Amino acid sequence: MTTPPLAPYPATRLRRLRQADWTRRLVRETEVRPSDLIWSMVVHEGEGTIPVASMPGVERLSVKDAAKAAVRARDLGIPAIAIFPHIDG
Repeated sequence: MTTPPLAPYPATRLRRLRQADWTRRLVRETEVRPSDLIWSMVVHEGEGTIPVASMPGVERLSVKDAAKAAVRARDLGIPAIAIFPHIDG
C-alpha cells in the first residue's frame, strides 16, 4: 500500500472547513458572556431573604426581592432566570 503524496504547502491550508459561519463558530475560542448565562433563584412566600444552609452563598428570596434580582439580571445582560420555589413540607 502506498501513501498518496502530500500536496505542496500553499495548497494544503485546510481552510475549506472554516468557510461557513457555523463551522467557524463551532471551532472558535470559548467565550462565556452574560448572554450565555441563566440566573437561578430560590423563591419563598415570606418576606426578606433566608440563607440556604446546604448551599453557602445562596439565599431564598421573597417574591419582591426576586423581582428586583430579575431586573438586575436584565441590566447585566443575563437573558433568562430559573425560578425554584421553596415549598414547606
